[in-house]
Amino acid sequence: MGVISVRFSIWFVFVVIFVTDLVFCRTLSGDPDPCDSTKQREYQKLRSDQITVLINGYSEYRIPLLHTIVASYSSSSIVSSILVLWGNPSTPDQLLDHLYQNLTQYSPGSASISLIQQSSSSLNARFLPRSSVDTRAVLICDDDVEIDRRSLEFAFSVWKSNPDHLVGTFVRSHGFDLQGKEWIYTVHPDKYSIVLTKFMMMKQDYLFEYSCKGGVEMEEMRMIVDRMRNCEDILMNFVAADRLRAGPIMVGAERVRDWGDARNEEEQVVDERVRDAGLSSRRVEHRKRRGEVHQGVS
Repeated sequence: MGVISVRFSIWFVFVVIFVTDLVFCRTLSGDPDPCDSTKQREYQKLRSDQITVLINGYSEYRIPLLHTIVASYSSSSIVSSILVLWGNPSTPDQLLDHLYQNLTQYSPGSASISLIQQSSSSLNARFLPRSSVDTRAVLICDDDVEIDRRSLEFAFSVWKSNPDHLVGTFVRSHGFDLQGKEWIYTVHPDKYSIVLTKFMMMKQDYLFEYSCKGGVEMEEMRMIVDRMRNCEDILMNFVAADRLRAGPIMVGAERVRDWGDARNEEEQVVDERVRDAGLSSRRVEHRKRRGEVHQGVS
């Protein structure tokens, strides 16, 4: 097969698998200190013509869907790289090796694809700064949401005109419950104040703001996210709004499908294990989030 040289760094441990003429590398751990400010790239030196896609993955039942989603993103010319952030520590290594092989072998386009096995299932990990990201814009998205290429590129064009804003297709709102005398998470027919991480485009700087700044108060909020296994998107909206003093921007999509939405039940085509397999089940999501919004603004 020839001599293959693999360079190891102190920050990464790679598994190398030889299958015919292919070499597969799967990252098992990331930067030991993602908040080391000396490793942060200057914003102006980052690429402005493309984005990096960070897909949060957890459920083995969603792997076939993940293949489709990664292939769709990789086919777009605006995508520089795709990082699949696998947050299920119990997934067998052999299965992840096979997943990585399929993702890289069968995805079209020139975007590089990485599979990063997270050390825990913390939802905060999807917002960790990553030294490998070389674009100004990052797209945070879930492993159960499909969007067409034209809508992806339209969202990027909107973001480029509003780079300090969060931009997304799925929105919610907050309101004040007069009876309960508390702030709540809700859906409003004609206003919004929250963009969800189903599809959230933003500047890379916000990853560092979320994970590394804010002192004790922000650390306590991240602990709430870990305890509830939910609401990391709400906290990111707080981070951006606090810095910008303005809300997010919603963009429309020609074709978007949320496979985790319970309304898919009406079509009787979605395996309930695919629908309910995420870290935060939609059946209890709103009840959890009411309390989270109240804690965030109180």
